[in-house]
Amino acid sequence: MSQFEKAVKLSDDQFLRAVGVDQTAFYLIFERLAVYLEILQEERPVKKRVKKSELALTDRLLLTFTHLRHYPTFAGLGAEFGISESYANKIYHQILDVLVKVLSLKNRKHLLESNLQTIIIDVTEQPIERPTKGHRVYYTGKKNGTP
Repeated sequence: MSQFEKAVKLSDDQFLRAVGVDQTAFYLIFERLAVYLEILQEERPVKKRVKKSELALTDRLLLTFTHLRHYPTFAGLGAEFGISESYANKIYHQILDVLVKVLSLKNRKHLLESNLQTIIIDVTEQPIERPTKGHRVYYTGKKNGTP
């Protein structure tokens, strides 16, 4: 079972949290991506000789969105999708370049931008654990650096 088949079984809220876009937007972007890649292959017939990708286009798009959403390492992505780390990196960058063209963006940075209204930072103080028993063995009471 592919990762996309597993993701489709999630509820709409879980899919949105996991991928970063809802299912309707995912399918819309997928259709645009598929049409663009078909046109690209018709324009460049030499590229047809290249070995087919191990992953389906839906899984490649899911891999890209997963990386944009969670920023996992490519080793983790490769393990999750059953491919090598370098192949996960290659797929991510290929799909990202095509997404920029399909979504009519200026560059890659526009995919990473979000309209944040508020940022909440947790600055709760927490005590540092220090040994209470037997610390005399390690502590002489002298300051470091004095003769």
